[in-house]
Amino acid sequence: MPSKLFASELGPPPLPLKLLPSLVLTTPILLGLDYDGTISEIAAEPRLARPLSGVLAALRSLAAHRRRVAIALITGRTIEDLRSRMPLPAGILVAGAHGLQLMDETGKIEIAGAINDCREDLERARSWLNQHLPTNAGFIVEDKGVAVALHYRQAAAPLAHDLRNSFERFILQQTSSLQPRHGKMVIEALPHIATKATAIRTMCRWAGAEFEPVYFGDDLTDEDAFSELGPRGISVLVGAPRRSAAHYRVDGPRAVVEVLNALATALASPA
Repeated sequence: MPSKLFASELGPPPLPLKLLPSLVLTTPILLGLDYDGTISEIAAEPRLARPLSGVLAALRSLAAHRRRVAIALITGRTIEDLRSRMPLPAGILVAGAHGLQLMDETGKIEIAGAINDCREDLERARSWLNQHLPTNAGFIVEDKGVAVALHYRQAAAPLAHDLRNSFERFILQQTSSLQPRHGKMVIEALPHIATKATAIRTMCRWAGAEFEPVYFGDDLTDEDAFSELGPRGISVLVGAPRRSAAHYRVDGPRAVVEVLNALATALASPA
């Protein structure tokens, strides 16, 4: 497997087309997937993001080969939100809200116990947004219960940057249990205990040591998972080239669908 932790300034090299289909025939894999920007295109509003055509069929096909593939969705969205967007194939693992929510293959959901220590700070973050966001200016507040996100994709750039920076300062200076996490045109007030590194670590433990981890993600929060895997397994950046801890890169969500279909085809072929 790849050994270097960080790729060049030009970004990771392209994912070889036959690498994963060949791997899955010899080694069981844990297939970790982000949602937005990975199996769904980035949408103007979070509520509009849906899985690309072919994703669900490919996941169902892969889920039927549990001895070869364990599937884990690892997303900043809550599990409830994810379920509203796609029917989850039976037996898959889910880490929602950056690992604050965990669902095992039986469908049992666990919430991080330490979230109770963050309730007051989360309420402060909600109040700050209520007091400082102008109406009808293109801002969208996504309240996940266990985290609060400010989306500014549709807001005017100068105002968006000012409010993003002000919200970040508030989180850093006025809360003790939260951290500001940046994504694609979003900043999130997120409990310190939530990281995709912890989520992928848990998914690896649940799948079993014999499963080689493979993780696809597009955003800055996915870098935590890439770094957690380090030289182990295969990590894949989804989207335009940039400096990343991922081993490889694909061009976008449609390329991810092609990989999923290639894996399903490989498993369906006679030995």
